[in-house]
Amino acid sequence: LLSLSACSQEHQFTGTPYDPILPAPELKGTNWDGQSFAMSDLRGKVVLLFFGYTFCPDVCPLTLAEMKAVVAELGEDANNVAVVFVSTDPERDTPERLAPYMQAFDSSFYGVNVPLDALEAVKKDYGVYHTGWTYLIDGAGNLRAIFSVDMSPDQIVPDVTYLVDEL
Repeated sequence: LLSLSACSQEHQFTGTPYDPILPAPELKGTNWDGQSFAMSDLRGKVVLLFFGYTFCPDVCPLTLAEMKAVVAELGEDANNVAVVFVSTDPERDTPERLAPYMQAFDSSFYGVNVPLDALEAVKKDYGVYHTGWTYLIDGAGNLRAIFSVDMSPDQIVPDVTYLVDEL
């Protein structure tokens, strides 16, 4: 009986959960490798989404390093996870500039340049007013939780693993 009740308990997110759960807004741009990018193409994967810029001196590289650690901790589950970095400085962060920056962390990470004329709407849709937040999106494309910059990979991994197990 005890084991049955443990199975029925709902996962308690370490990150701040979305309540209610909301669909992740679409965003489109160009990945660091020159390929077109659409958030909707990542359905079926758990997504860790972060907004930042390559000239950011501290929060952005720290967050990407933490995402690299999260992916390393996930092991085989990492095959079902996508890390997406969206530049908030598209005029300077061209795909050519994003390429070496993203490869310095993990070449499987997306580094997306959203055109300037579309970026403000994307930021508004996600509620982005400054960098430092990582959005957790489930395989169905829904916003499930948000992580502050001071959360460690050990705090993030259980939430990601829970959503990978739901796939």
